Amino acid sequence: MGNRGTRTFICTVVFIDIVEYSKKSVAEQMRVKQLLTDLLAKSLDEVPGKDRIILDTGDGAAVNFLGDPEEGLYLALALRDAMAAATDDALKLRTGINLGPVRLIKDINNQPNIIGDGINVAQRVMGFADVNQVLASRSYYEVISTLSADYAELFSFEGARTDKHVREHEVYALGKLPAPPRAPRQKTAHAAAFEKLGNTASTARINVMRRPRLATALAVALILLTALALRLTLRKDAPTASPAIAESAPETTKLSATPVPAPATEKTASEKKSVPPAPAAKPEAPRPQIARRPPPPEVRTPAPAPVETATGTVRVSILPWGEIYVDGQRYGVAPPLRDIALKPGPHKIEVRNPGFASYLQVVEVEAGKEIRIRHRFR
Repeated sequence: MGNRGTRTFICTVVFIDIVEYSKKSVAEQMRVKQLLTDLLAKSLDEVPGKDRIILDTGDGAAVNFLGDPEEGLYLALALRDAMAAATDDALKLRTGINLGPVRLIKDINNQPNIIGDGINVAQRVMGFADVNQVLASRSYYEVISTLSADYAELFSFEGARTDKHVREHEVYALGKLPAPPRAPRQKTAHAAAFEKLGNTASTARINVMRRPRLATALAVALILLTALALRLTLRKDAPTASPAIAESAPETTKLSATPVPAPATEKTASEKKSVPPAPAAKPEAPRPQIARRPPPPEVRTPAPAPVETATGTVRVSILPWGEIYVDGQRYGVAPPLRDIALKPGPHKIEVRNPGFASYLQVVEVEAGKEIRIRHRFR
């Protein structure tokens, strides 16, 4: 399927539901499901596998056509005719057709799956159909009716329906007129382009292999003549030894295979003169130092002072003494504890003294205000 999983397609979705499937026994469910499988296999026999994806919905199937929209129409016609000619009432269908956007994904079993509004609307349209009825959405009808006038006459407008999501759908019912003759199926654009490319490459390969034999022989002869002429030219230009020199040369020289090196001669006095030393390289002048501008002093922005949350004050006066608990948390012993800063809102103040019953008071603290609590244990 290539990179279809990363793209959104506009495809035809035929959503099929078996009527009262959940009310049947398990054995009956298996039988009617097999009847539907055989019917779909027969109806989709001529549709290429790469142009369709069939999803098992449990109580039916959803057939998605990625190519010609007419494939959905002829599947619906096949289902309609099969239901009309069936002698067994065990298989009853409701069918909805829609044309809309879908996305091809992989499910948890790494199998192809279809999601998107295209399949959702097809299911909603199927839900509006009666037993053995085929309904089409407005989007599908508008496309299929423009392809042929015969296709438009197959449908009749049934009105608007509202689904459970309060979404309105205009639906068209497939009538009882016979299916119009269909033109031969055309190959999809990408398949035709691939086949055309393959045929072109094969033709070019055959043309290259079918070279004329005479032309091949002439080319080989020309290459051989050129190589022979080049060899003769190189041999003619090579230097040869003089006959006189060859005759005067001693026999040992002629038979010697290894050249004898010439004896070294002593250098004359002028050649022995020492070679004057090379002048010493002048030291490089020191490069002027460029004064670097010091970096600007780092400016530190003082950290903002922490913003104190506005609080209120609870002032306690306890006699003779008591342990102060605020919302169940111990704050200290009063006295000496006197003022308690608390956040605005309700708080439970409890004062405990082991020799007496605890004193409990709920206060509503307000920001910037003070509340006084006075208690004497007796």
